[in-house]
Amino acid sequence: MSSISAAARTTAVNLPTWAWLAMVLALGMLYAVTFDTGFLSSHVASSSMYLHELFHDGRHLFGVPCH
Repeated sequence: MSSISAAARTTAVNLPTWAWLAMVLALGMLYAVTFDTGFLSSHVASSSMYLHELFHDGRHLFGVPCH
């Protein structure tokens, strides 16, 4: 067995639970800011369009074309 295949076999990603949760939260926020067109933000803050406008401004900040 070569040393390359042995090293590849023993290398594993052992992240703590909080790191996985942080990654999921970050990906969720990235989706909400870049791709959500009001569906998610209207269910979270049903009173007005403040959250939608915040996400809309976030799209401009990240340089994502939205209109």
